[in-house]
Amino acid sequence: MAKTDKTLQKFTVQEAQNAQLGQAGAVIIDGTDEISGPFVAITALEASVVDTSECDVTWLSGTIPATFKLPAAGTIYGYFASIELDSGSVIAYYG
Repeated sequence: MAKTDKTLQKFTVQEAQNAQLGQAGAVIIDGTDEISGPFVAITALEASVVDTSECDVTWLSGTIPATFKLPAAGTIYGYFASIELDSGSVIAYYG
């Protein structure tokens, strides 16, 4: 399965399961530049701070903090059109 502009809701069940397993590819992010996705999951390689004020996290509801911490080996799932870190390093899985 190649990187695509589909959201998870438009995948077949099999495609969505593959995306969750990282079969659409991944990228290691260890700088503070904004990296375009779309991504379906982020796993921290070390304690990391994600800058949500510079990311597209419109899928989140309620009050969104300017940053959130992701502990080493922690994973968060969702739709990320882009990701920007303040610190740390992560593996971002394409969706």
